[in-house]
Amino acid sequence: MKNLNKTKLTIIIAVVLALAISASILAAAAYDSTNDPLISLSYLTKYVEEALAPVKEAIASLGGDVDTPATVATGFEAIFVEYGKQIQCTAATEIILRSGTAEVVSPFDNQGLSDLTDGTDLKGGASVPKNHNLLIPRGEDGRGIVITSSSGAYVMVGGAYIIVEP
Repeated sequence: MKNLNKTKLTIIIAVVLALAISASILAAAAYDSTNDPLISLSYLTKYVEEALAPVKEAIASLGGDVDTPATVATGFEAIFVEYGKQIQCTAATEIILRSGTAEVVSPFDNQGLSDLTDGTDLKGGASVPKNHNLLIPRGEDGRGIVITSSSGAYVMVGGAYIIVEP
């Protein structure tokens, strides 16, 4: 009889432990740490600074001020650019001239902007056709466009760019 009570007690303890362990596992699985708002300011600052480092390098290489960063358009962004101002871009930035007139700016005689609409290469000084998708094939070298219409121009830009006075 004593062995039977001892066996029952062992079974009860085993079942209770199994239930406790199962409940702990279910509680841990149900906890979603992505909704936990508790993070330190130093962690957030470090994370943001690390994420912005490549953008700051690209801006500095374009000759821009790192403390007043370039605009980085996610998708296409319509902007108005005044006469005589130049849009300089980083690599893989796209430009579409929507109104006004502009010319290609390139420091190279044999390289310019890729006109994806026509499949051609527009050299420095070439007129920018309206509604053509232009790609900056390599960045950080001063390529972009300068606005030549006296009333300015609307341009759609996708990617990192700065507006400078030439």
